[in-house]
Amino acid sequence: MSKARGIRPDRREFTRSVIGIPVQAVLHDAPTDDSHRVIGLHVLNVSRGGASVASQEALAPAQPLTLFFPPVGSGKGRDTRGEVVRCDNLGNHYSLGIAFEKPWPEHDEIHANSR
Repeated sequence: MSKARGIRPDRREFTRSVIGIPVQAVLHDAPTDDSHRVIGLHVLNVSRGGASVASQEALAPAQPLTLFFPPVGSGKGRDTRGEVVRCDNLGNHYSLGIAFEKPWPEHDEIHANSR
């Protein structure tokens, strides 16, 4: 790992895959009749343990949610519970880090464009 100033070591446990897909998310602590309970996110990359997503709305760290991943290619969709671990304001949108409650099974990891 580099010790250069401003470069943080990568703490990820699982390999990331760049996927670039839109998903829906349900915010767990929002009232069921709240029109902002379901939001659209754009997944930039995903691993067995979490995802990096773009959002038009800021979400607070520790915000619990469920991401609804649509089927990709010949795969199947999945619902994944997680929580926001990072929310960075990038001016015209927010960059969110989502940690999954439980890692995806190893055989379910997305392999296309892995980094």
